[in-house]
Amino acid sequence: MDRIKRILVIDPDDHTVEELTSLLSRPGVEVERCLSIPNAVAKMQHIQYDCIIVDMDLKDVKGYDAVPILKTVDPSVNVIVTSRINTKDLETRVRAQDIFYYFIKSFNMEELKMAVNNAINHGNSKDQGRAQNGSVKVLVIDDDQAFLDAMQTILESASYQFVSALDPKTGLEKVKSEKPDIILLDIMMDTLFDGFSLCHTLKGDKEYRAFHKTPIIFVSAVKEIAGSRFAFDTSAYGQKGPDDYLDKPIEPQTLLGRIERLLKR
Repeated sequence: MDRIKRILVIDPDDHTVEELTSLLSRPGVEVERCLSIPNAVAKMQHIQYDCIIVDMDLKDVKGYDAVPILKTVDPSVNVIVTSRINTKDLETRVRAQDIFYYFIKSFNMEELKMAVNNAINHGNSKDQGRAQNGSVKVLVIDDDQAFLDAMQTILESASYQFVSALDPKTGLEKVKSEKPDIILLDIMMDTLFDGFSLCHTLKGDKEYRAFHKTPIIFVSAVKEIAGSRFAFDTSAYGQKGPDDYLDKPIEPQTLLGRIERLLKR
C-alpha cells in the first residue's frame, strides 16, 4: 500500500488554508496547517512532508527567508512559495531560493493544485520532477506581460524551460538564440496578423529552415472578445499555418496536454 502523501501549509490566512485544504485533500493525501516557521520545524522533526506551501506574509519571517530554514531540516522536501502580490524584486528573491514553484494568489487555484500534485508525485525531489521535461524549452511570444507571467507559472510548474518575447522581432531573435522545442505564438500583437506572418516565416523562410518542423501553437483572445475565432484560411493565401490553436484564457492542463502531444509527434 502506498504511503500517505503529506502537505504542510504555513499560512496565517484562514480563508486560504480552508480553500487549500478543500482543494488538495483526498484519499491518500493529508493537509496540515501551522502558523509559524518554528512550529513547522517542530512538526518536521517527527513527520515527513512531501510538499510544504509557505506564504510570503508570515509574522515571524518572510517566505523566501523561510525556505532555507525548511530545507535545512529536510533538504529533499518540495517547497512552494505563495504570495498575495508580486513585484520583480520579490520574484527575484523568491526564485533565488531552492523552491519547486512560485504561486501568485490572484492566479487560478487549479494551477497551484497542479503544482502540488507534481511536487508530491515526484518522490520528494525537484530534480526528479525536472528529469522528464527539464531539457524541453518553450518559447512564448506575446505582447501581454500578464499572460507571459501566467505561462511562466504554468510551464515551470511542469518543469519546462520558459523563454519569452514581447514582440515579433524579439521573438525571431529568441528563436535563433534559444532554439526552442515548441513555440506558443499570439496572433494579434503590433498588428492584427503578426502571428500569421511570424508563423509563415518560421515554417517557410529559408533563413529559419532549421525550425521548419518546430511545433507552433497559436494562442488568441479573439474568441473571448468576439465570440468566434478568426475565419482566416492560411493555406488559401499560400501561408504556412500553426500545428495547433488554443483560445485564451488557457486552461493549464489543456495546454500541457497539447504540448506533450506535439512533442511526442
